[in-house]
Amino acid sequence: MALSRQKTLSIDLRWIDSSGVGVYIKGILPGLVERLKDFAIIGIGNCDRLGQFSWSRAENVRLVDCRASRYSMVEQLQLLKAIPSETDLFFSPYYTIPLFYRGRIAVTVHDMSHLLIRELVKDARKRIYAKVMFKTIRRRASLIFTVSDFTKSELLRLTHGPHDNNIVPTHLGISPEWSSASQLPAVRGGRYLIAVGNVKPYKNFGRLVDAFQRIRDKIPHDLVIVGQSEGLITGESAEFFELIRESGDRVHLTGYVSFPDLKSLVGHAEALVMPSLYEGFGLPPLEAMAAGVPVVTSTSASLPEVCCDAALYFDPMNVEDMANKLLTVASNLEVRKELGRRGKERSRMFTWELCSQKTADALRGCL
Repeated sequence: MALSRQKTLSIDLRWIDSSGVGVYIKGILPGLVERLKDFAIIGIGNCDRLGQFSWSRAENVRLVDCRASRYSMVEQLQLLKAIPSETDLFFSPYYTIPLFYRGRIAVTVHDMSHLLIRELVKDARKRIYAKVMFKTIRRRASLIFTVSDFTKSELLRLTHGPHDNNIVPTHLGISPEWSSASQLPAVRGGRYLIAVGNVKPYKNFGRLVDAFQRIRDKIPHDLVIVGQSEGLITGESAEFFELIRESGDRVHLTGYVSFPDLKSLVGHAEALVMPSLYEGFGLPPLEAMAAGVPVVTSTSASLPEVCCDAALYFDPMNVEDMANKLLTVASNLEVRKELGRRGKERSRMFTWELCSQKTADALRGCL
């Protein structure tokens, strides 16, 4: 009797170094490789880069080179060509999938921002591209992961498909390194509040700066905004940067910083502020919580689901409310201590081990 061949899972890993999807890929891959030892795993991406990760040298892992950039017909053709013919399930950790691929597909949806936030897709062709992708995902994907219950509800609200029971929420995890962030050498002196995220309009940093300006004379803190602010396709307006210049020496845009510096900056902050209008998950608040740093965040989207009762909340459209909450956390040590305690406890519920376990179980069931 002929033996059945080993099932093959091919994974698109081209974005392993991107700021959002890359964190997700790096977080789940070691666990997937370990938990799916009885399957062949093919990683598709930059082989030179992928080969630097220890999981890439596991016996059940093989790499295939493909470096096509996102959002293009070239990507569609090159990725389709790169997927090995023996693939039983193709897994995309991002919403872009090979539209002409006829095999079975699993995909992760991080948020629905490309359908909802016009500034992200000002080009009409890109909006159409996103609509086609999500429509195809709902129609053809055997398995869909979402990073939160909120994103699942948004996917169901904005798209239609033959099945709803193939959508599996899998909360993201936090790197264990964050728990010791406050013990790192400080890379910045003085007392400050911190916000983390690429400087884009939907991150709502303009209202944050406005709120900070209203209370700056009542507190000794600076406001530090950490994230890429140049070279973004959908960056902030000229008016925002003029507002920063008018803020003098109390508001600071750091631009991109290294991961060790980011951990230090967050770990030594007196509070992290997350003013976003839209987040599919939102890692910065949880990372701050893991470091014992109090969190003040907006009531938008997935943030209450993620932060639960471990944060102080404000209406992101109400600058006065935001200012009052910033003043509360900056001026009240007992509030900061209580938020820090709750945050530490909350953050322990989010691990990459748990995320990769749930992901591996669903992929195994699909294979």
